[in-house]
Amino acid sequence: MGSRPNKYKKYKGITAMAEKKEFLEIGKIINTHGVRGEVKIDPWCDSPEDFCELSRIYLENKTEFSVSHARIINGNFVLCSLSGIKTVEDAVKYKNKVIYAKREDLNLPEGANFICDLLGLPVIDAENGTVYGKLTDVLQYTCQEVYEITRESGEKVLIPNVPAFIKECDTDKGIFITPIDGFFE
Repeated sequence: MGSRPNKYKKYKGITAMAEKKEFLEIGKIINTHGVRGEVKIDPWCDSPEDFCELSRIYLENKTEFSVSHARIINGNFVLCSLSGIKTVEDAVKYKNKVIYAKREDLNLPEGANFICDLLGLPVIDAENGTVYGKLTDVLQYTCQEVYEITRESGEKVLIPNVPAFIKECDTDKGIFITPIDGFFE
């Protein structure tokens, strides 16, 4: 995952949360490949294999493309053949474009959530109900994810996404944590 913006990932209360987006960012076309219109994609999924399972993708204006062929290259990138893109001249028009998938097309394991559905949720003490702030970012590090919590004062606090701290993520209520003593003081 590295430093790429990851907009989806596996994963109680205050108020109702925002409506869930129909289209989710899943990657970016970073280059063309060959003369037959293939595009090289930097996938923002949990793994490139997840991207290769998609049968259709969309551009920002919701233009739909059928994926006729997708394969992983260099371990982290995907080469894709898309409907209507037959030449390198066709493909170059889409370079540096963010691509999307419909939420319904993405397979999410039971009990998991998309990161975009967690952002903005209140972060709440699982034991006493204290609201510490809101989740403002999920940082992807090699060994684990780290949640960035922004307090009402604007102070940012980082907490590892491990079971010892994160007790429950509920997209309707919030993120329940068990911080160590003094963590938010």
